[in-house]
Amino acid sequence: MGDNKRIATQLRRSVHQCLEDYPYSRASEAQSNLQASCKNSLSFVQRLGLLQTLYVHNGCVNTVNWNASGTLIVSGSDDNHLVVTDAHSGRVLARSKTQHKHHIFSARFMPHTNDSAIVSCSGEGLVMHTEFLTEYRQSASRRSSEKADDCCLVGENERTTNTFDCHKFGSTFDVLPLPDTPRSFLSCGEDATVRCFDLRVSSSCSERVCQKHIFITAPCAVTAMDVAPISHHTVAIGCSDSIVRLYDRRMLAGGGGGGGASDSSTMMPYKAYPIPMEYTRRHYRPTCVKFSPDESELLVSYSMEQLYLFDLRHPGYSDAELLKSGCYTPKMRRDDDPEPQMPRLRFRGDWSDTGPNSQLSTGVQGVNQTNIGQARPALEPGVLSRLSDEIFRLLNSPSQRRQQASSMAAQPEAPGTQAPGSAASAVSSNGHRTGPRSWQNAVFRTMANASAATGDGSGQRPSSSPPSRSASNDDLPKSEGETAQQFPIKKFDYVKMSFSGHRNSRTMVKGASFWGDDFIMSGSDCGHIFVWNRATGKVVKTLLADNRVVNRVQPHPRLPYLLSSGIDYNVKLWAPIAAEPLFDEVECAGLIKSNEIMLVETRDTITVPAQIMIRILASLHHAAGSESRSRAAAAADSSSIAVVNSDAAPNASRDNNESDHENINNEASNIPESDTI
Repeated sequence: MGDNKRIATQLRRSVHQCLEDYPYSRASEAQSNLQASCKNSLSFVQRLGLLQTLYVHNGCVNTVNWNASGTLIVSGSDDNHLVVTDAHSGRVLARSKTQHKHHIFSARFMPHTNDSAIVSCSGEGLVMHTEFLTEYRQSASRRSSEKADDCCLVGENERTTNTFDCHKFGSTFDVLPLPDTPRSFLSCGEDATVRCFDLRVSSSCSERVCQKHIFITAPCAVTAMDVAPISHHTVAIGCSDSIVRLYDRRMLAGGGGGGGASDSSTMMPYKAYPIPMEYTRRHYRPTCVKFSPDESELLVSYSMEQLYLFDLRHPGYSDAELLKSGCYTPKMRRDDDPEPQMPRLRFRGDWSDTGPNSQLSTGVQGVNQTNIGQARPALEPGVLSRLSDEIFRLLNSPSQRRQQASSMAAQPEAPGTQAPGSAASAVSSNGHRTGPRSWQNAVFRTMANASAATGDGSGQRPSSSPPSRSASNDDLPKSEGETAQQFPIKKFDYVKMSFSGHRNSRTMVKGASFWGDDFIMSGSDCGHIFVWNRATGKVVKTLLADNRVVNRVQPHPRLPYLLSSGIDYNVKLWAPIAAEPLFDEVECAGLIKSNEIMLVETRDTITVPAQIMIRILASLHHAAGSESRSRAAAAADSSSIAVVNSDAAPNASRDNNESDHENINNEASNIPESDTI
């Protein structure tokens, strides 16, 4: 029995041996082993090259996926179109104009529909189910290597659509069909919910406050999710508080059928895994969670951080205990974090820090490199740096910070308001969904986090000791039969491997995936696809796949083909077509070093529209001018009052003078130390 298992493992890792044993093995087993050996071959990985470029969109391509058989490709883009492409010929089979108004973040084929139905979600929170009523037809007049046009555009009478606009606010980041439940799918979003839609029960929903489709309620935004590929029972979600939570669908109300909201007692995850840090001074948002094919491991990609491979056989941690510990809040920091700096602003549309020609404001690379991106020309980094510095100089002025503090004090939190970092309701009175935070709040919040991280301005490194409420875990209530868990976590024995060298900071979606049994793949902000050895964490291959950012990588279900998409207006198909294995270790080392520098450079940067930056600057200058005029007027008034009262009794009581002096000192003590000159 052991010998048979060893031989089967060898066959899955040797193309040559698979071919030799092919005539003597069962047909299904021989086919499976040969397909696995092609993906597990390092030689095949290092032979990957560009097979075809599919020009099927007129905007950045944020999502691309195969159907179950690997014969069709569905992609979604900023042009608000869904496109179905034939994988063999590269011809467009269907192009559908959707009701999405913002970026389409995810699009997938629905199972059990003969690939005629697609679910999608987008940046404004809309979830759609689109079903084509006619068979896909190929266009004989054009190939997808030509520019995208209205070829194969599907009319309204050739499709049916179901729209669900009941996410409370913000974006929806992913949508997943449930393989074992026909016509049912999940969506996750910024409103801290995972929702389940069953088309057999509900065909649409646009309620402002919808409870019937809520499947999971998390403490904060749900930015990524996956369903176990074999049992389909386990749902893994990645939340913006840097914690990955696992749920058993059988324990949730509705059981995955989409009927009814769960109560709080059935919404608790059965285990959770935090990012492997003792403390976090910011939230590292997961952009991708992916089960391994055998469900024994979970691949997690964090924004501003590395990829990690979690061992699901580890018992994990109690989600309630993790939250009570206070270790995973944006106020704390770890020892090896770099010294915090004042955050900077970036114009939306400025991609100068992405792609193979990434530009550093620190001068590590030149600023006169050719802009090869398709999105829009990069703006001059020097101008951006000066404008950002001027805005934050005004934002950090004593008067502006006192004004911000007074406005916050005038609006106290109502009882029952959710904790910091959790999602808050943001439905306006007219019924339109709004985001939980405006860009102004984001600017001030980031500045406040930086100020808190730098301490009182004395230049000393902030203490990395845990907060007082988590100093002793003996006071935390323990559930019956639960083993006491100590925080902060010192030993991250649930992490099997980490993968670094790439950069994940610029886009809301950044996919990662398994390639066979032995490799891990991910996109990067440097425009490359990175391939790591799963066992050692070493980079074994890089592919230049985009002029700016690679958002998605999707391996073929069985064969050694790979799809990638990103900021470029196309989809790329890769295959092991090179004559010899190619991998330049020196070039790879330089790329990794550049990504490390750029990650530190862009870690505390906020992206805002250019007109918003100009309006911020104008508003702050106006406020500063108004305050100066007010002070001048107040000084003139006080001078006139002093002249009028010059005949007042000079011998006021000593007690009154001391009382006035004490009040002045109290007012001065209320000003933050960093505001003093």
